[in-house]
Amino acid sequence: MPMMCVMLCSNELHEKSLTYNAQTMPCSKYKSALLSLIAGLLLLTPTHSYAKGGIQKKQYFYDKAQKEIEYSIFIPSIYNGKAEVPLIVALHGLGSNPHQIIRYSGLVKEAEKRGYIVVAPYGYNERGWYGSRGKGKEGFLFGEQNDPDNLGELSEGDVFNVLEIVRKDYHIDTNRIYLMGHSMGGGGTLYLGSKYPDLWAAIAPMAPAVFFESSILMNMRKLPVYIVAGENDLLVPVGSVRRWATKREKLEMDYRYNEIKQGDHNLSFTNNPALISDIYDFFDKRQKKSSGLGNKRELRFFTNRKGNKIRASVESVTSDNVTIKREDGKIFTLPISMLIEADGEFLKQWKESKRKPLD
Repeated sequence: MPMMCVMLCSNELHEKSLTYNAQTMPCSKYKSALLSLIAGLLLLTPTHSYAKGGIQKKQYFYDKAQKEIEYSIFIPSIYNGKAEVPLIVALHGLGSNPHQIIRYSGLVKEAEKRGYIVVAPYGYNERGWYGSRGKGKEGFLFGEQNDPDNLGELSEGDVFNVLEIVRKDYHIDTNRIYLMGHSMGGGGTLYLGSKYPDLWAAIAPMAPAVFFESSILMNMRKLPVYIVAGENDLLVPVGSVRRWATKREKLEMDYRYNEIKQGDHNLSFTNNPALISDIYDFFDKRQKKSSGLGNKRELRFFTNRKGNKIRASVESVTSDNVTIKREDGKIFTLPISMLIEADGEFLKQWKESKRKPLD
């Protein structure tokens, strides 16, 4: 088989078009061969077993998709259900799955040592792209014939369904929710980091495959980012990742760029516990800052447009939704448009307060 080089980021930061070299191999055969290569390499991911807590394979019924969706979760042995713990959401790459990325060497070992919960959603399936390529399924290495037409939308929604499940089931520190991902998952990490910058304490895209422009960084100027690339990566060329790092520097973002010398696209990430430990170090030093306004322990009444009231505290706010914790500890995510204008204004101020540095 001839040498293959797929550029998942263009040389001119116009990531909507792809450049690749498969010599004379037809597109369909090339796509199949590439997916087989990626999946085969990811199967080299080291596996470990953990006793107390351990890695658990779970599933839930996804109403919008009308099917059961799997995810993987690791609970550290120190977890007792009383103290709040940090959470990492890990997004897998193209052709992979949550049960593989959660077994990247060092990911669970560091979580056990540092007291993190780690959850890996499926993103609907192995090629959903977490919404980073739109709500549909059209495009190179994207949806297939039997996939739903709204594959991208379902993929993004699955991430937040799983996040909501974990926040309901476990005592999560809402100031320490982190996002990381590899390849397709790295692109998803940048996309979801930009779309929901107030949700995450920090993000770590690894060899991010992106189909969007670096202008999205403007939405997450206050979000700490650890970005990493392999020097010899043939699938996500290092030059494209370097340009993203340069853009972060110009925006004076809190970021770290790590370029793995002679690193490739797979084993440099799946079997690199030193890298994973370094990402945890980056996360350990960063958490969202709390303020008196909308403190998560401050209860207030929220009123919907039908006049119904609920007493709850604010957990997080995005451009469209608010996540609140009721007095009984149950967590809900609601469209802000459901609430009266006064509540919408309060949430706007709450969100702005999180953007301002505190003394």
